[in-house]
Amino acid sequence: MKLFGNSGACSACGQSIPASELVMRAQGNVYHLKCFTCSTCRNRLLPGDRFHYINGSLFCEHDRPTALINSHLSSLQANPLIPDQKVC
Repeated sequence: MKLFGNSGACSACGQSIPASELVMRAQGNVYHLKCFTCSTCRNRLLPGDRFHYINGSLFCEHDRPTALINSHLSSLQANPLIPDQKVC
């Protein structure tokens, strides 16, 4: 969580974000705090929460699409870490 620093639009709702507002970031996208939510359960993701960013969508640890994760892991084989798994 950090200050946005310049004006722009939220990747979830498309509305503008004031430069002085705190934001969440994932893969170069910027979100209002209230818009940084799981695509499945809509629960807000908070700083320190584990989440997955898959094909432009955010997922909480509980709702991550396991089929996508498993296919992604099989393509990585030697790397046990999931590169799209983040901690806020």
